[in-house]
Amino acid sequence: MGFFRNRMTISASGRELLAFRDALRDARIRCRHQVLTDGRFHATIRSTQWFRLKQLANRYAVTVTVEKRQGFGIWLKPYRYRWGLLAGLVLGGWFCYHCNTTIRSIELYGNVRIPDAEVLVALEELGVTRGVAYAEIDFFEVERQMRLMVSDIEWIGIRHSGGRLVVELTEETQPPALVHDRIPTNYVATVPAQITGINVLGGVAVKQVGDAVKPGDILISGICEDARGVSLLYHADGIVTGIFETDYEMFHPFCKEIPVHGETVSERFLECFGTRFSLDPTFSPPTENFLYTETAEPMTLFGLQLPFTRIRCDYTHTTTTVTAFSEEEIALLQQEEQNRYEENFHKNNTILDRSYTETRSDLGISLKIHYVLEGVIGKTSEIFVK
Repeated sequence: MGFFRNRMTISASGRELLAFRDALRDARIRCRHQVLTDGRFHATIRSTQWFRLKQLANRYAVTVTVEKRQGFGIWLKPYRYRWGLLAGLVLGGWFCYHCNTTIRSIELYGNVRIPDAEVLVALEELGVTRGVAYAEIDFFEVERQMRLMVSDIEWIGIRHSGGRLVVELTEETQPPALVHDRIPTNYVATVPAQITGINVLGGVAVKQVGDAVKPGDILISGICEDARGVSLLYHADGIVTGIFETDYEMFHPFCKEIPVHGETVSERFLECFGTRFSLDPTFSPPTENFLYTETAEPMTLFGLQLPFTRIRCDYTHTTTTVTAFSEEEIALLQQEEQNRYEENFHKNNTILDRSYTETRSDLGISLKIHYVLEGVIGKTSEIFVK
C-alpha cells in the first residue's frame, strides 16, 4: 500500500536545525529515515504534512528543499490530461464488468443420452443464450421449465461463474429392457422358400428340411400338448434357413438433371456476447439457389478463450444441369446400385445365383435382377391368448 501514499524526501539546513527537528516531533509530523549529517537534516514525510512542515521551517529560519517525490498521485499527475488513457480505463472496466455479468459461454455436464443441441435449443427458447445478462434470468423458473421441455431430465441445476454458465443435469434412469423370452410365440415363415436347416431354440418343429413353405406357415410351434392332452404355450424360437427368390429392378435414364455446385462466396463476422459484427460491410449474400455452411473459430490469448469468435459464412451457388450418360456410364451406375442393394438388404444371406433381364427404351435402360438366396426365412410371431 506504500505505493498509493504520496510522500516526499526533504532536506533542511539552518542554524536552529536541532530545534526544528524537535518541533517536528512535538507537532506530530511523522518523519521517516531521519539522517542528520554535515549540517543537513534529511527525512521522508507524507505530502499532506508539507504545509505544516513549511510553517515550522519559516518559524525556525530553516531552509527546506524537496529532493524527491513518490506515490501513486505523483506518478499519475503527468497523465491527468490524457483523456484517451482515461477512456481506455473506463472502457476496460466496463468490458471486465460486462464479461462477468453476461453469458459468455454455456457448458453442459451430465448429459449422455440427451444431445447438447437439444438442451441448448430449449435454453434458447427460454431466453438463456450468449450475451444475455444474468440479472434478466430467473434461474428457478428456467430449471422448472427445462424439466418440462426435455422429458429425459430428472434434475437440473444452473449456476454461473464469471462469464461461464454451467448447466449440470441428471438424466432419468431408464427401466430395464422387457424380457420377451416368456411371451407365447410361434416361429413363422416370412418368404416362400425351401427349408435347408432348422435349429430349434424353443417349441416344437412342425416342418422338416426339404419342405416347401409359404409366408405365414408355422415352422416352429409354441403350442404343445402334455401326456394328459392339455395344451401348453411356449416361446417358440430358433433359426430356420432356406432357399428363396427375390427380384430387384432399377432404371437409369440416358439424360438426367443433376445439381451442380458453383462459385463459393464468404462473409466474415466477429461475434461478441452473442452479437455479430460484420467484417465485410459491403457484402451482399445471395437470396436464392445457394448452399449455406458456417464455421466458428473461438479466439484465444495465451491459451485462454476470449469472448470473441470468428464466424465464416459460405454461400455456394447451386444450379442444375442436364447430363447425358453413355451406356458404359449407365452400366457403372447399375453396378453401384446393385452393390448398395446387396450390402443393405442381403448382407447376411448367401447369393446362390443371379440372372439379369435388361430392357431398353428411348428414355433409358431398365435392369431386373433375379436372385436365388439362402438365409434366414422366419421370425417369431406372438400368440394372442386371453
